[in-house]
Amino acid sequence: MNFSKRRSTYSIFNLPGSCGVAVLFLSFFSCLPEPLELKSIPELKPQIVVASQIVPEVGLVVFLTRTFGALDASENSDPEMLLNQIAINDAVVILSGPGGADTLELIENGFYGGLAISLLEGERYDLLVKSVSLGEVTASAEVQSRVLFDNVEAELYFKEYDDTLAHISYSLNEPEEDNWYMVNLQSVERESLLDNIINPREHTYLFYDSIFNGENYVDQFLVFRRDYQPGDTIAVSLSNIGKAYYDFIQLRMDNRFNFIEFISEPVNYPTNVVGGRGFFNLYVPDIRTFVFEEEDFVN
Repeated sequence: MNFSKRRSTYSIFNLPGSCGVAVLFLSFFSCLPEPLELKSIPELKPQIVVASQIVPEVGLVVFLTRTFGALDASENSDPEMLLNQIAINDAVVILSGPGGADTLELIENGFYGGLAISLLEGERYDLLVKSVSLGEVTASAEVQSRVLFDNVEAELYFKEYDDTLAHISYSLNEPEEDNWYMVNLQSVERESLLDNIINPREHTYLFYDSIFNGENYVDQFLVFRRDYQPGDTIAVSLSNIGKAYYDFIQLRMDNRFNFIEFISEPVNYPTNVVGGRGFFNLYVPDIRTFVFEEEDFVN
């Protein structure tokens, strides 16, 4: 069945009654007022954008950038150059919790970390950011309980005339309490772990335990974002993220976010950052790394 449609081109002067239509159009445009010059359009004040990640065996990393206008960057912008322009490096970042307060150190462009900080599951921690140039923001989050893969496998999936996809299968033993999960797949192409953290995930899969609460859960999915080849290295992670962050990521997925949206943080997204944008969260991912090999192909 052919679903293609033939496109026809019409002019208002070729239609029946064209004289009347033409006069109507001319009369309409003749009544339009002269366009007014827009002056004194207020410029939106930049805000602090917060992102955070607990890296196993490394610690908490907080990533700070500032918002920027839609005309300041595009998909053709150089990510490294853009990051240099918007990273916040003049902030004091303090994390407070049951054990007291710790000041995170500036690691590199916009990244702040505290390697010796011990974060306890179920406890609440408060974040305070004081930037010389952009002011102050605060946020609070509870450390989510860590849920581990029971098993996870990554294979290449080949189908004739299609790209080579990534086939991910996994299982987990689900705790009895309510949980919201995020499974991520990301290529590992850089030596710097921080470089990999800031990039949008190649594939994000969300699910929650309304059906299988407290049971063993088995699932699989295909990743279509790129043509994978033997020798490629990927990281697959499982995170118990909590409902608020689940809703935040779901909105991003619905809007098919990209690198620019990831670091600019559109103002219509929900946030738990008081006075700023982004999302401060404290979850510990279970990360597994795979290198695709020739014999990994499945059909």
